[in-house]
Amino acid sequence: MATDKSLGERLKKRRLESGMSLRKLAELTGVTASFLSQVEHGKVNVSLNSLQNISEALNVHLSYFLSDPTTLAEDAEIGEGLPRATGERAAAYSPVVRVNERAQLFLPMTGAAYEMLVPSFGNKMVAISGRLAPGTGNAARKLREPTEEFLYLLSGNLLVGLNSGEYVLCPGESIYFKGDDLVQLSCHSEEEDAVWISVISPPVF
Repeated sequence: MATDKSLGERLKKRRLESGMSLRKLAELTGVTASFLSQVEHGKVNVSLNSLQNISEALNVHLSYFLSDPTTLAEDAEIGEGLPRATGERAAAYSPVVRVNERAQLFLPMTGAAYEMLVPSFGNKMVAISGRLAPGTGNAARKLREPTEEFLYLLSGNLLVGLNSGEYVLCPGESIYFKGDDLVQLSCHSEEEDAVWISVISPPVF
């Protein structure tokens, strides 16, 4: 199973910029220093939950780890609105997100793939496209502030686990929930990927 070397390179770059040792980052994120070292060298995959912990410990948005190196979010620290570029970068900003220009995040270990459907995470809401392969899913973790989410299923079947129970969505169906209520998302199709669009406010990643 392939690993994302660019993610590891960005992790190491940001850690060194922050003057943080592997041991210190391990203490802040609850994973071992040896595991983080392997992630940095592209030898192992990291779960979305762990990646969110890492982004918070390194004081960057989750968008920092997205695959598109030209995204305006790449060097944005938590708390900075986006876009806030000037000069050439500001001129390059566009409110339109082309299909082949979406920033992407793929986590092979969980089977989850995400695409960013808005130009940045710096507005009052964020829209993303998610995809889970059959037999895969991930557990949700508590975010650092309350959120609200609307999810619309495009294809496949998706199990949405909330504190109130489990709900299986079919294509064309939607669900609305508070971020704190989300327990898990998993593909409920046997042969088809579950693909959906989520709109989340505020974009606390």
